[in-house]
Amino acid sequence: MSGEAGERILVAYYSVTGNTARVARDIARLTGADLEPLRDPDYGAGFSGYLKAIVDAVCGRAGRIGPLRHTPREYALTVVGTPIWARHMTPAVRAYLKRCGADVRNIAFFVTSGSTDASCIVPAMETLAGRKGIAYTGFTATELADRAVYEAKLAGFVEALRASLHFHGTPDRVVLQAPLGGTST
Repeated sequence: MSGEAGERILVAYYSVTGNTARVARDIARLTGADLEPLRDPDYGAGFSGYLKAIVDAVCGRAGRIGPLRHTPREYALTVVGTPIWARHMTPAVRAYLKRCGADVRNIAFFVTSGSTDASCIVPAMETLAGRKGIAYTGFTATELADRAVYEAKLAGFVEALRASLHFHGTPDRVVLQAPLGGTST
């Protein structure tokens, strides 16, 4: 899917526990996308690193992400993934969207969380990106733990991405919320 110049996909993500990285890698595997793992040296392991991360997320601070390997404007679609921390995006993803939001041609979002609905965080991500996402979804801990549910929801999201890339004009926004990949717009 990402082979033709007009259909290249980039998946940019930040992950600490590996859940968001898992989803990002699976999206890349299913679409042929390039991966852009975001690194932020300010948030290490342990209680103090966790506490600083939560405070910065709640306060809306942008992180200090390192150099990027990919330029979003070279891709037809950039998919951005973040864990949800205290009902907020991570500082690293906030920094990425501030730095690169104006350069994306089309954008989609996914989030991972214990139980927070993606619709609570995506509007803030869209504001930073300066545009509405063509699709978004969220994966809760329960959905990530159930292989069948996870794979069905992932497949629905990937299909929405594919459809958006092949749509000429302004794509409708696709929101995948139902655990088994159900779609509502």
